[in-house]
Amino acid sequence: MLKNKNLIIFIVQLILSSIALFIITKFHDEGNKLVENIVFFTFYILLGHTVFKNAFLDFVRGKFMRESFLMTIATLGAIAIHEYPEALAVLIFYRIGMYFEDKATSKSRNTILSLMSVRADTANLFVGGEIKTVDVKDVKVGDTISIYPFEKIPLDSVIIEGETWLDTKALTGESMPKTVGKDDNILAGMINGESSIKAQVLKVYDESSIARILKLVEESQTRKAKIEKFISRFASIYTPIVVALALALIIIPPFIFGGGIFTEWFRRALTLLVISCPCAFVVGIPLTYFAAIGRASKIGVIVKGGVFFDLLSKVNAVIFDKTGTLTKGEFSVKSIINNSGLDEKTFVKYTSYAESQSKHPIAKSIVHYYETEYEKINSLLVDNYKDISGRGVITTIDNKNVLVGGASLMRENNIELPLDVNKDINVYVAIDDTYAGGFIIDDSVKEDTHEAIVKLSKMGIKTAILSGDKKERVEIFAKENNIDYAIGACLPEDKVVRLEELMKNAKASIFVGDGINDAPSLARADVGIAMGALGSDAAVENADVVIMDDKPSKVAAIIKLAKRTNIIVWQNIMLAFVIKFVVIILGFFGLATMWMAILADTGVTVLVIFNALRILYPMFEKRDDKHLDALHSKEISGACNCDH
Repeated sequence: MLKNKNLIIFIVQLILSSIALFIITKFHDEGNKLVENIVFFTFYILLGHTVFKNAFLDFVRGKFMRESFLMTIATLGAIAIHEYPEALAVLIFYRIGMYFEDKATSKSRNTILSLMSVRADTANLFVGGEIKTVDVKDVKVGDTISIYPFEKIPLDSVIIEGETWLDTKALTGESMPKTVGKDDNILAGMINGESSIKAQVLKVYDESSIARILKLVEESQTRKAKIEKFISRFASIYTPIVVALALALIIIPPFIFGGGIFTEWFRRALTLLVISCPCAFVVGIPLTYFAAIGRASKIGVIVKGGVFFDLLSKVNAVIFDKTGTLTKGEFSVKSIINNSGLDEKTFVKYTSYAESQSKHPIAKSIVHYYETEYEKINSLLVDNYKDISGRGVITTIDNKNVLVGGASLMRENNIELPLDVNKDINVYVAIDDTYAGGFIIDDSVKEDTHEAIVKLSKMGIKTAILSGDKKERVEIFAKENNIDYAIGACLPEDKVVRLEELMKNAKASIFVGDGINDAPSLARADVGIAMGALGSDAAVENADVVIMDDKPSKVAAIIKLAKRTNIIVWQNIMLAFVIKFVVIILGFFGLATMWMAILADTGVTVLVIFNALRILYPMFEKRDDKHLDALHSKEISGACNCDH
């Protein structure tokens, strides 16, 4: 309602001011000063009071070389030479420009601040068998809360009762609902579906995912890109030069050629002041980065400042951690080697039943495989269960002795392994004291890992893995996913050393990780990208960019957004510079009118604002992507030397 009211007021002011301008022009030409003065000063004060107030405050603070001051001087100068139509026209067009600037800034800010709407202020807390509504900041770790249908998840928690689906798009940018049940983690800011659930709180509010996001967003707006800082410095030097040049035009030519031409040079000076106003630079450039930060947050990526868009646009090497970054950090059965003489279901059954009472992640992955592929486990069939010091288990199933564990456990129990046994087996099985086969267990690959690598490759970006996993396993993983370069068995300090070696061959590099051990590498890389949903606090704190849904494909998306942002920034700089330069030259020689000056200032400002706002709207992405694809085809790769 307020937005509509402001729009109506703006339109009414614009219509009345345009009518006033027509009346002033008519009576100015006819020489009717009374009507001209009444109409002019009424609308001059109506449209310009905010500008004059800002100019006065800037002058008092010693910061008078700003656009409000320039506009005030220009309009007062026009009044001094009795050019009322031009003075009012300056304010009308300036008002139009400021309206679109305010709308554009609000649009970008609202895109970012929309994250605030996903924050829940209260939680339904179980207290002495009753449910009480309390402030989220009063809930402690370990407390039990109830989340009703279509409520926001108030705190990071784990479900202890019930099943539902979650709307996660406000937090992660993912449009598809996510199905969850008992033992699944849920994050603050997600929206519950149509079923009530009971959950146990894992983190207090200040450490929750949504609180962390909001903190990152607030910090992101304070880190300016180099080009933004340059524009600010440029404006602080440029504006005084323009004012000095305008004064020179007023003083020097009349002094040399005589006072009879004072009015003409005074007019040129005023025109120069209006043309040279730097608002197209000081508004359009920061707004472009602001819009880019907003767009990134819409797709579930938090960028901690405009400076990182500049770096991301130059990236030609992306180095990934493996576990938890390209993989889920969850074990799954990759392959089954069955030498038991039994059918595969029976062989897997014996192993799964033996592992069914173990809490080890690898044991759970085998049990999960059996229950997913075949049937639920009946624990009553397990006899004589014995856990062997965390190294394996021995039990009796269907009157058969089943031993499950590593190769060393097999040898200790006099189980002879074949000479040609598959070296990738990490869970060996013996039945009735005879080697029966084994399982190859590996970390589950994320669904979009392959997509992420393909997208980066198409952009001419080289990829690499630095992982603490076994060297052979990392190399196999890299080959399967077409990753250019791989190093395994890396300690945290090794990762930094290897990362620095790779960075020598890259214009700019990204390191992507999620764990505490990745924090040094995230801090060292040109741009550090952390997985924010399940990533450690240390990783998120040391990263420059945070992917909220842990999808590696978002790396390519944010690089593409950075390249689009860079293109639009330079489009805006060149657009403003060229038009202003041409009109300044014309103004110096008296060929530019005040109307042209207004268009060169306010008109250009509106153009760069609209160009900047293209970033917020996906409809423009396809056209920009064609331009980017053309650029990618010309770029020289070579980010990582794969023969290193």
